[in-house]
Amino acid sequence: MRRRAFLTAAAGAAVVTAGCTVSQTDDDDGVPGVGDVSLPEDRAEMDFSGETLQVGTYGSFVDAPSDSPGTWIKDEFEQRYGVTLEWNTPDQELTYYVERNNEGVDIDAEVYLGVRPQNLVRADRDIEGTLFRKSNVNLLRNGPDIGEEFFFDPQERAVPTFLSHCAIVYDGRKLDAPETFEDLTDPAYSDLLIPNPARGTTGLLFLLWTIDRFGTDGYLEYWRDLSNNGARILDSWGEVYTQFQEGEAPVIVSYSNDRVFAQRFGNDLDKHRVALLDGEGYANLAGMARFADSTQGDLAYEFMDFVLEPEVQSIIAERNVTGPVNETAEPPEVFQEFAREPDESVFYGYDDLEGRLEGWIGDWSREIAGQ
Repeated sequence: MRRRAFLTAAAGAAVVTAGCTVSQTDDDDGVPGVGDVSLPEDRAEMDFSGETLQVGTYGSFVDAPSDSPGTWIKDEFEQRYGVTLEWNTPDQELTYYVERNNEGVDIDAEVYLGVRPQNLVRADRDIEGTLFRKSNVNLLRNGPDIGEEFFFDPQERAVPTFLSHCAIVYDGRKLDAPETFEDLTDPAYSDLLIPNPARGTTGLLFLLWTIDRFGTDGYLEYWRDLSNNGARILDSWGEVYTQFQEGEAPVIVSYSNDRVFAQRFGNDLDKHRVALLDGEGYANLAGMARFADSTQGDLAYEFMDFVLEPEVQSIIAERNVTGPVNETAEPPEVFQEFAREPDESVFYGYDDLEGRLEGWIGDWSREIAGQ
């Protein structure tokens, strides 16, 4: 079986001399450079009082019905720096900003939090110009503590922020744990529900996981086997998870941290069991990046540093049900007790997806979605 290691871009980050200010540059690849940003020691002396920072992200990071971290981050960041933090959560997520750029409309947000490798690939394909600028992790106090295996953007725009793992969630009162991909083709798991890979993140993660497992020559045949066994594809992870919660489906594609979420609401943990197929989980890595036209470099970097602080990473881990990337952060007790970590993380980085992603999804849509 092929194994894919995490791609690392950290080694390419520029080293900055203490006491200097980094100026705007355009690199050979056309990506705007770091911009007018001071070093951490200089920023510590700055007064940001009265400023407003706009940050784009996906909706559930701010207003999920459970305990999303956005409200806490806003309150804590505003209190610490005397600023106003405004979350922007457009329905189209990052696509919204690509379209505004292409229409010649200003992008008011300084940072986008929640960018994934597939988002960058699609944005680069569709953008006229450049959406993000490079981010130098050496300008972040907490940058050196990010695990190198979490960097996924070879152009150094996205700074890793948090991660989770795609996995199988099943009702342990009704089913034994599936241990392999092949197990899911057994009649015992005929009620498997899968989010649509062409419409959302969770299903796409599972699709990429099967490509890694079966190769580009075999993954569609595996999906046919799942379909022939009764697996159903629903539009979104939300629909899939709702049916699982309501007892209409005993096995679904979801995340390895499901029990962290389930215990929060006092759900029956015998129902919420996690299976890591072949000991693996597909890594769902997310980062944050500065927009190319951003003008508040120092405050934007201060926000990024804040999000990477060990204590903040631990709070995000519990509220967002995602793991930290700062290796000095200690996950909260509930995370340590209930989250499951795979023996091996499977992952496709930007270079793996560029020029291939849409072809894989297109082939899947033609061969499987229409069945």
